[in-house]
Amino acid sequence: MLNVLAGFYQLIGSLGLSIILLTILIRTILIPVMLPSMKTMQKQRELQPELDKLKKKYKHDKKKQAEAQMELFKQHGLNPASGCLTQIVMIIVLIALYGVIRKFTGGADINEINTHLYFDFLSLDPAVQIPTRFLWLDLTKPDPYFILATLSGLFQLLQSKMTQPYVEEGEKAAQKTPDKKDDIAYNIQEQMLYTMPIMNFIIGVTLPAGVVLYIVTTTIFSLVQTYFVSGLGGLKPWLKKAGIYRNLAWIKKRS
Repeated sequence: MLNVLAGFYQLIGSLGLSIILLTILIRTILIPVMLPSMKTMQKQRELQPELDKLKKKYKHDKKKQAEAQMELFKQHGLNPASGCLTQIVMIIVLIALYGVIRKFTGGADINEINTHLYFDFLSLDPAVQIPTRFLWLDLTKPDPYFILATLSGLFQLLQSKMTQPYVEEGEKAAQKTPDKKDDIAYNIQEQMLYTMPIMNFIIGVTLPAGVVLYIVTTTIFSLVQTYFVSGLGGLKPWLKKAGIYRNLAWIKKRS
């Protein structure tokens, strides 16, 4: 990854664009790794009406409810844990990518970076400081206007909503319950929906802009990938209210 980033930088001369291109390249390579967990999510969405029936049938017996759900998954050849290994691989790769970008934007010595490059033509000139300006940003410092941090939180909110296909159904089920406390899955989804965007914003305020640029790029990539693989999920009600749902549906159909 370090060599590819150095190659992009030598080719286009912009560290910001190089970070964006590297992030897109790595995420594209990881598409086959991510597809199994995304397809599992889509199958779970298709089974949601059956899951709702089981939830209603065994509403007073949580153990029986869980057993019936697992039996339903088994009948349809669905393993809810099948995406765990995929997520682990994804996290490892992203940590490595984060470390690479951190080397370029965290003030690492150029000679030290050069020791990790495989080819001489990729080597950086130690006498020349790498330009770290990109748009309004200094990639080695946090965004002073919090624009990147805000975008990071916003896109993560949309991503979290999109990957929660059961939020709307869960909300209806929770509303039928007087204290709304027995729907554990719904409550967890609602907490995660806002926790991750807040964390992204805090990270965006504190970390160098080069690292946050990578986070924003990978989140946008995830949004697009999720949309074309499994649809809008829980984001659909929001887009309908905003009046842009039909346009997105038309784009997906044309694709």
